[in-house]
Amino acid sequence: MANELRRMAWERGVGVRVAIAGSHTAAWVLAHARPGLTVVATGDEASALARLPLSALARLPDGVPVRDALATLERWGLATLGDLARLPRAHVMSRLGLMGERLHQAAWGEDVLPLAAVSEPPRFLERVELEWPVDGLEPLSFVLARVCEALSASLERADRGAVTMTTRLTLVTKTVYERTLTLPAPMSDAKVLRTLILLDLEANPPESGRGIDVVEVELGVTPGRIMQKSLLAHDVPTVEAVTTLVARLQALMGESRVGSPVALNTHDPRRSSLKPFTSPSDSPLSRARGRTKHPARSTQHRAPNTQHRIPSTAIRRFRHPLPVRVVAERGVPLQVTLSERKHAQGHWEQVAHRAGPWRTSGQWWTADRETWDRDEWDVSLESGVIYRLARNRLTDHWEVEGIID
Repeated sequence: MANELRRMAWERGVGVRVAIAGSHTAAWVLAHARPGLTVVATGDEASALARLPLSALARLPDGVPVRDALATLERWGLATLGDLARLPRAHVMSRLGLMGERLHQAAWGEDVLPLAAVSEPPRFLERVELEWPVDGLEPLSFVLARVCEALSASLERADRGAVTMTTRLTLVTKTVYERTLTLPAPMSDAKVLRTLILLDLEANPPESGRGIDVVEVELGVTPGRIMQKSLLAHDVPTVEAVTTLVARLQALMGESRVGSPVALNTHDPRRSSLKPFTSPSDSPLSRARGRTKHPARSTQHRAPNTQHRIPSTAIRRFRHPLPVRVVAERGVPLQVTLSERKHAQGHWEQVAHRAGPWRTSGQWWTADRETWDRDEWDVSLESGVIYRLARNRLTDHWEVEGIID
């Protein structure tokens, strides 16, 4: 076999070095140190390696860096692998640690781990070639049901859960339409997988009027979940139910309008963003609460605090500020009406109390459109309503940011 391998390489103009030995490490070192063909009988690895220089260990099969350790061995006066092999392994390990033990094993031609073939990980993929093209989500749902049932059975047999789903639709125009979904938790239910794919395709449909010839779904998997509910905590919806609900909302409202609010690192209090919603049962806070003791057992009974508490206020900001007309004197609001038309005879209300202004500005050092320069007022009207007013100092326009409760 070795000669045939060399002959085939020689015919193709490739120079190779071939070594056969009883261990992977010995064959590796001999192949790099000796040209041509080297065959070592099982059990003679140490004697075959003994005459090689220490530099032969510069490249080990596991790729560990050994340059510093080899320099130390050369300072000890060692020249060959036989010199290293004759030293007690325990003494070498006590001075060079695990690296010294690995080099001593290599000098004897010993493997750290046995050489074993590694099979490729299985692919969770289902492909259906249709006899007739389908157009629309309703006929496609029947095909996806069959595909997802087969994938679900494969996941159950392998004790795996899907964390990503890639759907590839080959259209009659030979173009491939691909969508990838990232799931918040490992899932294997066929109905949930099919529903999520359909909702995603409903929100992001392929080209209309183009039939589908081939349907292919591939899953990225991870070990399955092991769920154990608590007898003391309230039950929460399953991850599958929450994910399906979020997918339906995204299909109805759009992906950019569904999620959990997150505060941005900015001085502008009006700025906010959304991040993907996660199930309460999978959040770090809920897991931390699950590890804590029950409050009835871990804390003593405390008497209620009868001291007077200072009432607190909160502002309910409008997602889109309301335009407002304001009569002001030197920038101080005196009258307010919520009529949007400039010449409308709206109901004007006198400002009973006011606080402000609080001037804020930012992003003036950049050239984008996020620059703001505002004066904010908290005003109490005669009707008792408290508004947060804001005046844009650049355009002199007023708007209502929210209501203070």
